[in-house]
Amino acid sequence: MIDALKTLFENDVVSEEIRAQIEEAWESKVAENRRAATADLREEFAQKYEHDKQTMVEAIDTMLSERLEAEITEFQEDRKQLAEAKAKFAVAQRENADLLKNFVVEQLQTEISELRADKVAMAENYAKLEEFVVDALSNEIAEFYEDKKDLAETKVRLVREAKTHFAKVKKDFIERSATAVSEMG
Repeated sequence: MIDALKTLFENDVVSEEIRAQIEEAWESKVAENRRAATADLREEFAQKYEHDKQTMVEAIDTMLSERLEAEITEFQEDRKQLAEAKAKFAVAQRENADLLKNFVVEQLQTEISELRADKVAMAENYAKLEEFVVDALSNEIAEFYEDKKDLAETKVRLVREAKTHFAKVKKDFIERSATAVSEMG
């Protein structure tokens, strides 16, 4: 139909005024058809959207229900296993406490016997040490007494020798002084 109208317009079969009315009517009809098509499409898309939305909501609801049911079942199973594990742990803890108590008692008995043996050995070693110290101290005191005696004798000898030597130095000084005075005089 557009081709027929174009031919009419090009051959000037229709007046300018009718031509303008036809174009206006044509544009109006095209716009009206466009609006109708757009409204139809929008309505169709809205229905499709609502349908898809409803389908998605149902699918999500179903998925969540299934997943929640699985999680709740798993949680209940875990809770049951935890209760069993707690009971087993309590029994094992009692058994381990008894074993630990026996072990500690045995270790304490061993340590106490070793401590008593060490105490006896320390007493014996202390007695030996005391005897050694007394012997060593008496030997040191005896040596000190001997050294003191030797020191006193050496002191007396050195004083005697110093007096003798001093007298000799004095005599030599007097003789030299006398010789020096006589030579000066």
